[in-house]
Amino acid sequence: MADQNSSNTRPDLDESINVADAHASLKEEGNAVAREKIIRENGLEAIPIWLIILCGVFVLIGGSVLGKGGNFLAYKELTKSGYLRAEPPGGGEVILAPIPILEAYRKEGAKLYSKCAGCHQSNGQGGNGIPPLAGSEWVTGNTQQLSQIIIHGVKGPISVAGVAYNGNMPAMGDGLGKKELAALMTFIRTEWGNQSSLVTVEMAEEALKIAQKSGPGQKDVAELKKDHDKMLPGKLVPDDTLLDPETFEIFASETK
Repeated sequence: MADQNSSNTRPDLDESINVADAHASLKEEGNAVAREKIIRENGLEAIPIWLIILCGVFVLIGGSVLGKGGNFLAYKELTKSGYLRAEPPGGGEVILAPIPILEAYRKEGAKLYSKCAGCHQSNGQGGNGIPPLAGSEWVTGNTQQLSQIIIHGVKGPISVAGVAYNGNMPAMGDGLGKKELAALMTFIRTEWGNQSSLVTVEMAEEALKIAQKSGPGQKDVAELKKDHDKMLPGKLVPDDTLLDPETFEIFASETK
């Protein structure tokens, strides 16, 4: 039985034993201590050589598949010889039904007029020194005058519906072909209560030729009345004449 009065507070150790020497004397214990001194972080262990070889094999296989991918995914490899794609329901080419010329011109002209609405307003009433287009004799009158105002612009004093204006309208002819000019003129001549005849593509083509001969520069009232106070040459066409809504070509059977 242990002595209860002993001054040794560490009865499990013998003070005469050198712990380090005791560990060193035991080979297995010495190896264990050495191993404990080696600290490794997770993920820093060396990659096994077999894993490197396996990855290389996968890379070679993948490269071979991709190299042949063009033929593997080619349309001709996935269909039978002589295969023809079926026609879509309703046939191939879509042909739009003809519509009345006035409807076609007004629809196209409304799009073009959006560039003019900033000054003349969407209701054609103008304002702030800008003359109106609604009820204007320059719009509903002779078409050659109107065409040259649009193409060249107009400067100086001008009277519209009995009101005097003295502004400066820039040329609007840039980017206007015969189709666009005909549509724009027709729209403003038949909108906001205006009830004038439409302007055909052939008439607009003549207007562009006249503008080219007269040279660049804005027109004034005196020049417009002297040289252009007349209708554009061309055959008048009834408003219900049918035409192709894409090409604006009039059907021969409908021409009168």
